[in-house]
Amino acid sequence: MVNYDKIINELAIELDDCNYRYIAGTSTLVPAYYRKEIAEAIDLIIKCRSSYMGLQTQPESEGHDPYKTGELIKMLGYETRDGEVHYGARLVHKDSGAKDLTIDAGGIRALISYYATHRTDLGNGEED
Repeated sequence: MVNYDKIINELAIELDDCNYRYIAGTSTLVPAYYRKEIAEAIDLIIKCRSSYMGLQTQPESEGHDPYKTGELIKMLGYETRDGEVHYGARLVHKDSGAKDLTIDAGGIRALISYYATHRTDLGNGEED
């Protein structure tokens, strides 16, 4: 997993250091646009961290699939527990003849992201 806090802290230090640094021994200060881009990067990384953390709870929007996101959140919680061996979740599609797939924590996160914005109704009662 990406250590968002470490990246944010390092960029914040770089942003602060820019105010006191000269480029290549000249008297020219670090360009203002460089500092602006670092500040924007920090904002984007904070947004990414918030989005990632949102994968650990049910979405609040109406357009999500509560059954699938709930079950996937349980799977992700298990697959990301420290100190244990994890074997992933199995994806099976019998009628297609495809072999079973093992989905790791990254794949489960992708599924949570999808079902956080898509509601499904396959007519099999799982949406209840």
